Amino acid sequence: MAVNSTVTRPNNAARPPGSAANAAPTKFSALQNMVIVLQENHTFDNYFGTYPGVDGTAGKDLCLPNSPGSATCTRPFHATTRTPADINHGWDSAHADFDAGKMDAFVYTERSPTTMSYYDRSDLPRYWSVADRFVLCDRYFTSVMTQSAPNHLYLVAGTAGGLRNNQVAPTLPYPPIFAQLDALGIGWKVYGFTRWYERFAYVQGLPDPHRNFGTGAAFRKDLAAGTLPPVAWVVGAPGGTEHPPQDVQVGQNSVIDDIVNPVGTSPLWPSAAIFVTWDDYGGFYDHVAPPQVDTEGYGFRVPCLIVSPFARPGFIDHVVNDHASILRFVENRFGLSPLSSRDAAANDLAEAFDFGQAPRTFTPL
Repeated sequence: MAVNSTVTRPNNAARPPGSAANAAPTKFSALQNMVIVLQENHTFDNYFGTYPGVDGTAGKDLCLPNSPGSATCTRPFHATTRTPADINHGWDSAHADFDAGKMDAFVYTERSPTTMSYYDRSDLPRYWSVADRFVLCDRYFTSVMTQSAPNHLYLVAGTAGGLRNNQVAPTLPYPPIFAQLDALGIGWKVYGFTRWYERFAYVQGLPDPHRNFGTGAAFRKDLAAGTLPPVAWVVGAPGGTEHPPQDVQVGQNSVIDDIVNPVGTSPLWPSAAIFVTWDDYGGFYDHVAPPQVDTEGYGFRVPCLIVSPFARPGFIDHVVNDHASILRFVENRFGLSPLSSRDAAANDLAEAFDFGQAPRTFTPL
């Protein structure tokens, strides 16, 4: 159920429009620019299951039956290709994989050993380097135990209105965070795959409903021009989303070269926070049973990397978070009201930051 709220525009006419300074001071006030990157279809174990110090697959005796009750099983194995097959990852297959929390049905539900494959530093050296230097969350779950669209919507609205697949209605009646940002004069923009976010009734009712949406390539142009708004979502890096069968390394390189490094070497860096996460599990195995907070989720773990001059260095975040946590972070940064019961209850990722430290300098990854 959405939370009713009234947003009052503060008396700050002397401040530049679209500036994060338009918001009242909060615990995150040192951060002026938020960049939220949403890639696709990989679990935590698939990308970071063997990373040192995490709750991953390393050192665990994990072998999933090839059929129900079978003594023959498949263990996690290093992927033999960077272009994996696209396997089942909808509502029904996800819940079958989950198997009431036993997490043991992936191989026969997905009908492919690909589900048990994983990548390591040799495949994803730049993502692992981000984890070495900044924050890696190993208790970050998807919001809905299903495919992409509902999880995309939770990231900006704290709900998907009961949607459990990618059949998004032409008009979404519930409010996105965009409305409250506009009410405070805080600039925002979505880059990349924007179709689902343009279906909010709020967006469709704007005088220029396309003004806040652009291509993935436009992100870097806006950054270079000094017009990047305080809150930016990049839904799929311009070089690739990593959705199978896309090359995972190509997507990784685009996230780093087109988003992270340009922000890190820009004037925005001393007050920036970059979140990189993945929308859904893509059918890949993860061994941690997601807590069931309501009828929609959580779904399986996905990676979340946090890059900021105030991010704790080399920190593995073990706190339970989900896509609504990033939404809660934006809300708490700007003193906004929660949009649903889910984001109202979500952790806001504060544990990943240390604002007592001087802003760290950025070295390109």
